Amino acid sequence: MSILLTMIFWICSETGRNYMKTLPAHKQYSIFVGVMLSGYNLADKLYGAVYIVLMSMRGIDPLQISIVFAVSSLSLAIFDYPSGNLSDLFGRKKLTAIGFFTWGIGLCLFAFASNLMLFIVSAVIMSLGVALISGSPQAWYIDKLDDLGMLDYKNVVLPRLNGFISAFAIVGAFLATVSSNVHLYLPVAIAGIVAIGLGIYAWFRFTDNYGERTEENIFKEVYNTSVDFAKNKLMRFILLKSIFSHAGLLAFLLTWQVYGVNELHMSVSYLGIILVVFMAVMSVSSFFVSYLAKRKVSPVKIITGGTLISALGLLLVGLFPNPVVFVGGLILFEFGLAMESSCFGAWVQDFIPRSKRATFSSGLSALKSLAGFAITLVLGLLTERLGYSFIWYLGAASLLISITVLIYLNAKHVRIGVNQAEAEQPAL
Repeated sequence: MSILLTMIFWICSETGRNYMKTLPAHKQYSIFVGVMLSGYNLADKLYGAVYIVLMSMRGIDPLQISIVFAVSSLSLAIFDYPSGNLSDLFGRKKLTAIGFFTWGIGLCLFAFASNLMLFIVSAVIMSLGVALISGSPQAWYIDKLDDLGMLDYKNVVLPRLNGFISAFAIVGAFLATVSSNVHLYLPVAIAGIVAIGLGIYAWFRFTDNYGERTEENIFKEVYNTSVDFAKNKLMRFILLKSIFSHAGLLAFLLTWQVYGVNELHMSVSYLGIILVVFMAVMSVSSFFVSYLAKRKVSPVKIITGGTLISALGLLLVGLFPNPVVFVGGLILFEFGLAMESSCFGAWVQDFIPRSKRATFSSGLSALKSLAGFAITLVLGLLTERLGYSFIWYLGAASLLISITVLIYLNAKHVRIGVNQAEAEQPAL
Protein backbone atom coordinates (compact mmCIF):
# COMPACT_ATOMS: atom_id res chain seq x y z
CA MET A 1 0.00 0.00 0.00
CA SER A 2 2.84 2.36 0.86
CA ILE A 3 4.21 2.04 -2.67
CA LEU A 4 0.89 2.99 -4.23
CA LEU A 5 0.25 5.87 -1.83
CA THR A 6 3.78 7.17 -2.41
CA MET A 7 3.12 7.12 -6.16
CA ILE A 8 -0.16 9.02 -5.74
CA PHE A 9 1.31 11.60 -3.35
CA TRP A 10 4.30 12.13 -5.62
CA ILE A 11 2.11 12.55 -8.71
CA CYS A 12 -0.11 15.02 -6.83
CA SER A 13 2.86 16.98 -5.43
CA GLU A 14 4.21 20.05 -7.20
CA THR A 15 7.36 18.18 -8.27
CA GLY A 16 5.30 15.27 -9.54
CA ARG A 17 2.87 17.54 -11.42
CA ASN A 18 5.76 19.41 -13.05
CA TYR A 19 7.35 16.13 -14.13
CA MET A 20 4.03 14.80 -15.45
CA LYS A 21 3.60 17.95 -17.52
CA THR A 22 6.87 17.17 -19.32
CA LEU A 23 5.54 13.79 -20.46
CA PRO A 24 3.54 13.33 -23.68
CA ALA A 25 -0.22 13.19 -23.10
CA HIS A 26 -0.49 9.47 -23.92
CA LYS A 27 2.06 8.61 -21.22
CA GLN A 28 0.28 10.81 -18.67
CA TYR A 29 -2.96 8.98 -19.40
CA SER A 30 -1.17 5.61 -19.20
CA ILE A 31 0.28 6.40 -15.78
CA PHE A 32 -3.13 7.55 -14.53
CA VAL A 33 -4.89 4.36 -15.66
CA GLY A 34 -1.98 2.26 -14.40
CA VAL A 35 -2.36 3.76 -10.91
CA MET A 36 -6.13 3.13 -10.99
CA LEU A 37 -5.91 -0.51 -12.07
CA SER A 38 -2.84 -1.37 -9.97
CA GLY A 39 -4.51 0.12 -6.91
CA TYR A 40 -7.68 -1.84 -7.66
CA ASN A 41 -5.74 -5.10 -7.86
CA LEU A 42 -3.78 -4.35 -4.69
CA ALA A 43 -6.97 -3.62 -2.73
CA ASP A 44 -8.68 -6.68 -4.22
CA LYS A 45 -5.88 -8.98 -3.07
CA LEU A 46 -5.82 -7.41 0.41
CA TYR A 47 -9.53 -8.16 0.71
CA GLY A 48 -9.45 -11.53 -1.04
CA ALA A 49 -6.73 -12.98 1.19
CA VAL A 50 -8.76 -12.88 4.41
CA TYR A 51 -12.46 -12.21 3.79
CA ILE A 52 -13.66 -15.82 4.18
CA VAL A 53 -11.64 -16.36 7.34
CA LEU A 54 -12.83 -12.99 8.68
CA MET A 55 -16.49 -13.95 8.20
CA SER A 56 -15.86 -17.32 9.83
CA MET A 57 -14.18 -15.69 12.84
CA ARG A 58 -17.21 -13.40 13.22
CA GLY A 59 -19.50 -16.42 13.59
CA ILE A 60 -20.73 -16.74 9.97
CA ASP A 61 -21.19 -20.45 9.15
CA PRO A 62 -20.41 -22.02 5.73
CA LEU A 63 -24.05 -21.87 4.56
CA GLN A 64 -24.28 -18.19 5.46
CA ILE A 65 -20.97 -17.52 3.70
CA SER A 66 -22.41 -19.12 0.55
CA ILE A 67 -25.44 -16.81 0.89
CA VAL A 68 -23.11 -13.78 0.99
CA PHE A 69 -21.37 -15.15 -2.13
CA ALA A 70 -24.65 -15.65 -3.97
CA VAL A 71 -25.95 -12.18 -3.08
CA SER A 72 -22.64 -10.64 -4.15
CA SER A 73 -22.63 -12.44 -7.52
CA LEU A 74 -26.25 -11.65 -8.28
CA SER A 75 -26.00 -7.99 -7.27
CA LEU A 76 -22.82 -7.59 -9.34
CA ALA A 77 -24.57 -8.96 -12.43
CA ILE A 78 -27.57 -6.67 -11.83
CA PHE A 79 -25.47 -3.55 -11.29
CA ASP A 80 -22.88 -4.31 -13.97
CA TYR A 81 -25.24 -4.33 -16.94
CA PRO A 82 -26.59 -0.74 -16.70
CA SER A 83 -23.35 0.66 -15.26
CA GLY A 84 -21.84 0.99 -18.72
CA ASN A 85 -24.78 3.12 -19.85
CA LEU A 86 -24.36 5.35 -16.81
CA SER A 87 -20.64 5.64 -17.49
CA ASP A 88 -21.13 6.62 -21.14
CA LEU A 89 -23.87 9.11 -20.22
CA PHE A 90 -22.42 10.79 -17.14
CA GLY A 91 -18.68 10.40 -17.66
CA ARG A 92 -16.30 7.42 -17.56
CA LYS A 93 -13.81 9.02 -15.16
CA LYS A 94 -16.56 10.38 -12.90
CA LEU A 95 -18.16 6.95 -12.57
CA THR A 96 -14.74 5.41 -11.91
CA ALA A 97 -14.19 7.84 -9.03
CA ILE A 98 -17.67 7.21 -7.58
CA GLY A 99 -17.14 3.47 -8.01
CA PHE A 100 -13.86 3.47 -6.08
CA PHE A 101 -15.38 5.57 -3.31
CA THR A 102 -18.43 3.28 -3.07
CA TRP A 103 -16.28 0.15 -3.11
CA GLY A 104 -14.09 1.61 -0.37
CA ILE A 105 -17.12 2.34 1.83
CA GLY A 106 -18.30 -1.25 1.34
CA LEU A 107 -14.86 -2.63 2.21
CA CYS A 108 -14.66 -0.57 5.40
CA LEU A 109 -18.14 -1.72 6.42
CA PHE A 110 -17.17 -5.34 5.69
CA ALA A 111 -14.04 -5.01 7.84
CA PHE A 112 -16.09 -4.13 10.91
CA ALA A 113 -19.30 -6.11 10.19
CA SER A 114 -20.43 -8.32 13.07
CA ASN A 115 -23.45 -10.22 11.70
CA LEU A 116 -24.83 -11.78 8.52
CA MET A 117 -27.02 -8.81 7.56
CA LEU A 118 -24.11 -6.34 7.74
CA PHE A 119 -21.94 -8.65 5.64
CA ILE A 120 -24.72 -8.90 3.03
CA VAL A 121 -25.23 -5.12 2.96
CA SER A 122 -21.49 -4.51 2.62
CA ALA A 123 -21.29 -7.13 -0.18
CA VAL A 124 -24.07 -5.34 -2.10
CA ILE A 125 -22.33 -1.95 -1.66
CA MET A 126 -19.03 -3.44 -2.84
CA SER A 127 -20.75 -5.00 -5.88
CA LEU A 128 -22.19 -1.61 -6.80
CA GLY A 129 -18.74 -0.01 -6.56
CA VAL A 130 -17.06 -2.74 -8.60
CA ALA A 131 -19.81 -2.51 -11.26
CA LEU A 132 -19.28 1.25 -11.61
CA ILE A 133 -15.53 0.74 -11.98
CA SER A 134 -15.89 -2.15 -14.43
CA GLY A 135 -14.75 -1.08 -17.89
CA SER A 136 -14.94 2.66 -17.15
CA PRO A 137 -11.18 3.43 -16.76
CA GLN A 138 -10.36 1.43 -19.89
CA ALA A 139 -13.13 3.10 -21.92
CA TRP A 140 -11.92 6.55 -20.80
CA TYR A 141 -8.32 5.66 -21.67
CA ILE A 142 -9.04 4.12 -25.09
CA ASP A 143 -11.02 7.18 -26.20
CA LYS A 144 -8.29 9.51 -24.91
CA LEU A 145 -5.78 7.64 -27.08
CA ASP A 146 -8.24 7.77 -29.97
CA ASP A 147 -8.48 11.56 -29.58
CA LEU A 148 -4.68 11.72 -29.89
CA GLY A 149 -4.74 9.51 -33.01
CA MET A 150 -2.79 6.80 -31.12
CA LEU A 151 -5.37 4.02 -30.80
CA ASP A 152 -2.86 1.31 -31.78
CA TYR A 153 -0.69 2.28 -28.80
CA LYS A 154 -3.14 0.35 -26.59
CA ASN A 155 -1.88 -2.97 -28.05
CA VAL A 156 1.54 -2.29 -26.54
CA VAL A 157 0.69 -0.47 -23.33
CA LEU A 158 -2.32 -2.46 -22.01
CA PRO A 159 -0.37 -5.74 -21.75
CA ARG A 160 2.47 -3.81 -20.10
CA LEU A 161 0.02 -2.31 -17.62
CA ASN A 162 -1.28 -5.81 -16.89
CA GLY A 163 2.27 -6.77 -15.99
CA PHE A 164 2.49 -3.97 -13.43
CA ILE A 165 -1.01 -4.78 -12.17
CA SER A 166 -0.01 -8.42 -11.53
CA ALA A 167 3.07 -7.19 -9.68
CA PHE A 168 0.85 -5.10 -7.40
CA ALA A 169 -1.23 -8.21 -6.74
CA ILE A 170 1.91 -9.79 -5.29
CA VAL A 171 2.40 -6.70 -3.11
CA GLY A 172 -1.23 -6.96 -2.00
CA ALA A 173 -0.85 -10.62 -1.04
CA PHE A 174 2.31 -9.83 0.94
CA LEU A 175 0.69 -6.88 2.74
CA ALA A 176 -2.33 -9.04 3.58
CA THR A 177 -0.06 -11.63 5.17
CA VAL A 178 1.78 -9.02 7.27
CA SER A 179 -1.25 -6.93 8.30
CA SER A 180 -3.46 -9.94 9.12
CA ASN A 181 -0.91 -10.97 11.76
CA VAL A 182 -1.66 -7.66 13.51
CA HIS A 183 -5.45 -8.04 13.23
CA LEU A 184 -7.59 -10.04 10.81
CA TYR A 185 -9.78 -7.10 9.79
CA LEU A 186 -6.79 -4.86 8.99
CA PRO A 187 -6.17 -5.99 5.35
CA VAL A 188 -9.82 -5.29 4.45
CA ALA A 189 -9.78 -1.90 6.21
CA ILE A 190 -6.55 -0.95 4.41
CA ALA A 191 -8.14 -2.02 1.09
CA GLY A 192 -11.08 0.29 1.85
CA ILE A 193 -8.80 3.25 2.56
CA VAL A 194 -6.83 2.61 -0.65
CA ALA A 195 -10.06 2.46 -2.69
CA ILE A 196 -11.41 5.71 -1.20
CA GLY A 197 -8.05 7.41 -1.86
CA LEU A 198 -8.13 6.25 -5.48
CA GLY A 199 -11.67 7.61 -5.86
CA ILE A 200 -10.57 11.06 -4.67
CA TYR A 201 -7.50 10.95 -6.92
CA ALA A 202 -9.56 9.93 -9.98
CA TRP A 203 -12.13 12.69 -9.40
CA PHE A 204 -9.60 15.53 -9.62
CA ARG A 205 -7.29 14.30 -12.42
CA PHE A 206 -7.79 15.08 -16.12
CA THR A 207 -10.96 15.83 -18.04
CA ASP A 208 -13.77 13.35 -18.60
CA ASN A 209 -15.16 11.85 -21.79
CA TYR A 210 -18.58 10.47 -22.66
CA GLY A 211 -20.48 8.17 -24.95
CA GLU A 212 -23.47 9.04 -27.06
CA ARG A 213 -26.92 9.59 -25.54
CA THR A 214 -29.96 8.76 -27.65
CA GLU A 215 -32.74 8.82 -25.03
CA GLU A 216 -33.61 11.17 -22.17
CA ASN A 217 -34.98 8.29 -20.10
CA ILE A 218 -32.19 6.07 -18.73
CA PHE A 219 -34.41 2.96 -18.84
CA LYS A 220 -35.12 3.51 -22.54
CA GLU A 221 -31.40 4.08 -23.06
CA VAL A 222 -30.58 0.75 -21.42
CA TYR A 223 -33.29 -1.00 -23.47
CA ASN A 224 -32.12 0.51 -26.76
CA THR A 225 -28.46 -0.28 -26.14
CA SER A 226 -29.44 -3.84 -25.15
CA VAL A 227 -31.21 -4.21 -28.49
CA ASP A 228 -28.19 -2.75 -30.30
CA PHE A 229 -25.91 -5.17 -28.45
CA ALA A 230 -28.11 -8.17 -29.28
CA LYS A 231 -28.22 -7.22 -32.98
CA ASN A 232 -24.45 -6.74 -33.21
CA LYS A 233 -23.07 -9.96 -34.67
CA LEU A 234 -19.54 -9.11 -33.59
CA MET A 235 -20.61 -8.67 -29.97
CA ARG A 236 -22.39 -12.03 -30.03
CA PHE A 237 -19.27 -13.82 -31.25
CA ILE A 238 -17.03 -11.93 -28.84
CA LEU A 239 -19.37 -12.89 -26.00
CA LEU A 240 -19.38 -16.54 -27.11
CA LYS A 241 -15.58 -16.59 -27.26
CA SER A 242 -15.39 -14.93 -23.82
CA ILE A 243 -17.78 -17.47 -22.28
CA PHE A 244 -15.75 -20.46 -23.48
CA SER A 245 -12.52 -18.87 -22.24
CA HIS A 246 -14.20 -18.06 -18.92
CA ALA A 247 -15.37 -21.66 -18.58
CA GLY A 248 -11.75 -22.82 -18.83
CA LEU A 249 -10.74 -20.32 -16.15
CA LEU A 250 -13.60 -21.41 -13.87
CA ALA A 251 -12.54 -25.05 -14.24
CA PHE A 252 -9.13 -24.01 -12.90
CA LEU A 253 -10.42 -21.73 -10.12
CA LEU A 254 -12.93 -24.24 -8.74
CA THR A 255 -10.54 -27.18 -8.85
CA TRP A 256 -6.87 -26.41 -8.34
CA GLN A 257 -6.77 -25.87 -4.56
CA VAL A 258 -8.98 -28.81 -3.59
CA TYR A 259 -7.30 -31.04 -6.18
CA GLY A 260 -3.84 -30.19 -4.89
CA VAL A 261 -4.78 -30.78 -1.25
CA ASN A 262 -7.26 -33.67 -1.51
CA GLU A 263 -5.90 -35.63 -4.48
CA LEU A 264 -2.16 -34.87 -4.43
CA HIS A 265 -1.95 -34.43 -0.64
CA MET A 266 -0.06 -31.16 -0.84
CA SER A 267 0.25 -29.02 2.27
CA VAL A 268 -2.20 -26.11 2.49
CA SER A 269 0.74 -23.83 3.32
CA TYR A 270 2.11 -24.42 -0.19
CA LEU A 271 -0.97 -22.91 -1.82
CA GLY A 272 -0.08 -19.34 -0.85
CA ILE A 273 3.43 -19.75 -2.25
CA ILE A 274 2.04 -21.22 -5.48
CA LEU A 275 -0.42 -18.31 -5.79
CA VAL A 276 2.42 -15.78 -5.55
CA VAL A 277 4.30 -17.74 -8.24
CA PHE A 278 1.20 -17.64 -10.45
CA MET A 279 0.94 -13.85 -10.14
CA ALA A 280 4.64 -13.45 -10.94
CA VAL A 281 4.23 -15.66 -14.02
CA MET A 282 1.25 -13.59 -15.18
CA SER A 283 3.28 -10.41 -14.77
CA VAL A 284 6.13 -11.79 -16.89
CA SER A 285 3.66 -13.05 -19.50
CA SER A 286 1.98 -9.64 -19.80
CA PHE A 287 5.34 -7.93 -20.42
CA PHE A 288 6.07 -10.63 -23.02
CA VAL A 289 2.82 -9.78 -24.83
CA SER A 290 3.79 -6.09 -24.81
CA TYR A 291 7.10 -7.06 -26.42
CA LEU A 292 5.33 -9.14 -29.09
CA ALA A 293 2.90 -6.29 -29.80
CA LYS A 294 5.82 -3.91 -30.24
CA ARG A 295 7.24 -6.36 -32.77
CA LYS A 296 3.91 -6.16 -34.66
CA VAL A 297 2.93 -9.78 -34.00
CA SER A 298 -0.75 -10.28 -34.86
CA PRO A 299 -3.04 -10.08 -31.80
CA VAL A 300 -4.96 -13.13 -33.06
CA LYS A 301 -1.72 -15.14 -33.13
CA ILE A 302 -0.87 -14.04 -29.58
CA ILE A 303 -4.35 -14.87 -28.29
CA THR A 304 -4.35 -18.25 -30.06
CA GLY A 305 -0.86 -19.12 -28.85
CA GLY A 306 -1.67 -18.16 -25.27
CA THR A 307 -4.89 -20.18 -25.26
CA LEU A 308 -3.10 -23.24 -26.66
CA ILE A 309 -0.48 -22.98 -23.91
CA SER A 310 -3.25 -22.76 -21.28
CA ALA A 311 -5.07 -25.77 -22.70
CA LEU A 312 -1.82 -27.77 -22.75
CA GLY A 313 -1.25 -26.94 -19.09
CA LEU A 314 -4.70 -28.19 -18.06
CA LEU A 315 -4.27 -31.38 -20.11
CA LEU A 316 -0.94 -32.13 -18.40
CA VAL A 317 -2.51 -31.69 -14.97
CA GLY A 318 -5.35 -34.05 -15.88
CA LEU A 319 -3.13 -36.69 -17.49
CA PHE A 320 -0.39 -36.87 -14.87
CA PRO A 321 -1.54 -36.70 -11.20
CA ASN A 322 1.84 -35.66 -9.84
CA PRO A 323 2.66 -32.58 -7.70
CA VAL A 324 5.53 -31.48 -9.95
CA VAL A 325 3.46 -31.83 -13.13
CA PHE A 326 0.56 -30.16 -11.32
CA VAL A 327 2.58 -27.03 -10.52
CA GLY A 328 4.31 -27.00 -13.91
CA GLY A 329 1.07 -27.47 -15.81
CA LEU A 330 -0.66 -24.67 -13.93
CA ILE A 331 2.30 -22.35 -14.51
CA LEU A 332 1.82 -23.01 -18.23
CA PHE A 333 -1.91 -22.33 -17.79
CA GLU A 334 -1.28 -19.01 -16.03
CA PHE A 335 1.33 -17.91 -18.56
CA GLY A 336 -1.01 -18.63 -21.46
CA LEU A 337 -3.97 -17.10 -19.63
CA ALA A 338 -2.11 -13.80 -19.17
CA MET A 339 -1.12 -13.83 -22.84
CA GLU A 340 -4.71 -14.36 -23.92
CA SER A 341 -6.44 -11.99 -21.51
CA SER A 342 -4.04 -9.04 -21.81
CA CYS A 343 -4.03 -9.17 -25.61
CA PHE A 344 -7.73 -9.93 -26.10
CA GLY A 345 -8.71 -7.07 -23.79
CA ALA A 346 -6.87 -4.62 -26.05
CA TRP A 347 -7.76 -6.21 -29.40
CA VAL A 348 -11.50 -6.38 -28.74
CA GLN A 349 -11.65 -2.60 -28.26
CA ASP A 350 -11.18 -2.22 -32.03
CA PHE A 351 -14.66 -3.64 -32.58
CA ILE A 352 -16.63 -1.88 -29.84
CA PRO A 353 -18.39 1.30 -31.02
CA ARG A 354 -16.76 4.38 -29.51
CA SER A 355 -20.11 5.92 -28.55
CA LYS A 356 -21.00 2.84 -26.48
CA ARG A 357 -17.57 1.66 -25.36
CA ALA A 358 -18.32 1.45 -21.63
CA THR A 359 -21.89 0.23 -22.26
CA PHE A 360 -20.87 -2.71 -24.45
CA SER A 361 -17.89 -3.56 -22.22
CA SER A 362 -20.18 -3.73 -19.17
CA GLY A 363 -22.71 -5.76 -21.16
CA LEU A 364 -20.04 -8.30 -22.08
CA SER A 365 -18.88 -8.47 -18.46
CA ALA A 366 -22.38 -8.86 -17.02
CA LEU A 367 -23.48 -11.54 -19.50
CA LYS A 368 -20.22 -13.43 -19.00
CA SER A 369 -20.83 -13.33 -15.23
CA LEU A 370 -24.34 -14.70 -15.66
CA ALA A 371 -23.04 -17.50 -17.87
CA GLY A 372 -20.30 -18.12 -15.30
CA PHE A 373 -22.92 -18.57 -12.57
CA ALA A 374 -24.56 -21.40 -14.56
CA ILE A 375 -21.19 -22.89 -15.58
CA THR A 376 -20.09 -22.97 -11.94
CA LEU A 377 -23.15 -25.02 -10.95
CA VAL A 378 -22.60 -27.44 -13.85
CA LEU A 379 -18.90 -27.86 -13.02
CA GLY A 380 -19.78 -28.59 -9.38
CA LEU A 381 -22.21 -31.33 -10.40
CA LEU A 382 -19.77 -32.83 -12.92
CA THR A 383 -16.97 -32.86 -10.34
CA GLU A 384 -19.12 -34.86 -7.93
CA ARG A 385 -20.16 -37.37 -10.59
CA LEU A 386 -17.08 -37.67 -12.84
CA GLY A 387 -14.12 -36.54 -10.74
CA TYR A 388 -11.43 -33.88 -11.01
CA SER A 389 -9.61 -35.26 -14.08
CA PHE A 390 -12.69 -34.84 -16.22
CA ILE A 391 -12.90 -31.16 -15.18
CA TRP A 392 -9.31 -30.57 -16.29
CA TYR A 393 -10.11 -32.12 -19.70
CA LEU A 394 -13.34 -30.17 -19.97
CA GLY A 395 -11.50 -26.91 -19.18
CA ALA A 396 -8.93 -27.64 -21.88
CA ALA A 397 -11.66 -28.51 -24.39
CA SER A 398 -13.48 -25.26 -23.61
CA LEU A 399 -10.31 -23.26 -24.28
CA LEU A 400 -9.79 -25.05 -27.61
CA ILE A 401 -13.39 -24.28 -28.60
CA SER A 402 -12.75 -20.61 -27.79
CA ILE A 403 -9.90 -20.66 -30.31
CA THR A 404 -12.27 -22.01 -32.96
CA VAL A 405 -14.72 -19.18 -32.26
CA LEU A 406 -11.88 -16.63 -32.38
CA ILE A 407 -10.57 -17.88 -35.73
CA TYR A 408 -14.08 -17.84 -37.21
CA LEU A 409 -14.63 -14.34 -35.82
CA ASN A 410 -11.36 -13.14 -37.29
CA ALA A 411 -11.94 -14.75 -40.69
CA LYS A 412 -15.57 -13.82 -41.24
CA HIS A 413 -16.50 -10.79 -39.19
CA VAL A 414 -13.50 -8.59 -38.44
CA ARG A 415 -14.21 -6.36 -41.45
CA ILE A 416 -17.66 -5.66 -39.99
CA GLY A 417 -16.05 -4.34 -36.82
CA VAL A 418 -13.50 -2.31 -38.74
CA ASN A 419 -16.23 -0.76 -40.86
CA GLN A 420 -18.24 0.08 -37.74
CA ALA A 421 -15.23 1.76 -36.17
CA GLU A 422 -14.45 3.71 -39.35
CA ALA A 423 -18.06 4.84 -39.65
CA GLU A 424 -17.83 6.42 -36.20
CA GLN A 425 -14.68 8.40 -36.94
CA PRO A 426 -15.38 12.15 -37.23
CA ALA A 427 -14.93 13.69 -40.66
CA LEU A 428 -11.67 15.59 -41.07
